[in-house]
Amino acid sequence: MTQILLNGQIGLQSSRQSLVAAGKMFAATNPTPGTAVAYSLKTGFSISANGLFSISNNNPVASGINIQLDRLKLIQTATAPTGTLVMRSEVYTETGIVVMTTAALAVTPVNLNPSFSSSTQAAVTFFSAGAGTIPTAVGTRRLVGVGSLATGVAVTHDSYTFEFGADGQAAGTVGLTAARATDPADLVTWMSPVTIAPNSTAWMNLWWVTQAANTPSFEWELTYSEL
Repeated sequence: MTQILLNGQIGLQSSRQSLVAAGKMFAATNPTPGTAVAYSLKTGFSISANGLFSISNNNPVASGINIQLDRLKLIQTATAPTGTLVMRSEVYTETGIVVMTTAALAVTPVNLNPSFSSSTQAAVTFFSAGAGTIPTAVGTRRLVGVGSLATGVAVTHDSYTFEFGADGQAAGTVGLTAARATDPADLVTWMSPVTIAPNSTAWMNLWWVTQAANTPSFEWELTYSEL
């Protein structure tokens, strides 16, 4: 598919490839590949107690530089939870800087193009040994995305992907007579596009309908652009 590159040239790269080539795309991952971080047993909505990650845009308002969420991947590692049915998520934005607290781990993003510095004005915080806590509002909060991922039974090494505003149709899942037992799956859902304006924040909540036992533990990869 033909794309207009950032410098005005015509190319055959995808938009993601063009952003990486221009040094505008970053990734934040869990510290140690193969070692998951425990989340929490969450079976109901909470605006403040189900924090998965927060990302703040510390660029000054005058700069006009936005952060655009791209993709979140969660890999279920270690013992999978039991009794799961549907994974639910919500994304909020807020004017002002809000950083997830309590069970929280500050993550250092890297530029996906090694020719560029990894300097970024995004502050990324993920859950750590539990779900994070979202502090009291400091500005105007907006619910901008609601996600639902039909997982059925959870299996160790399942991969759950959230695409933020991706082009194309969302993949569908049809329930079968028997649930899968041991085969890991790659499950994908589409979320609304999420733009984080300068001096603003976004965060994502996560919970699992009917989750019964075993705390989920995830490796993760979050990608975003800054331009």
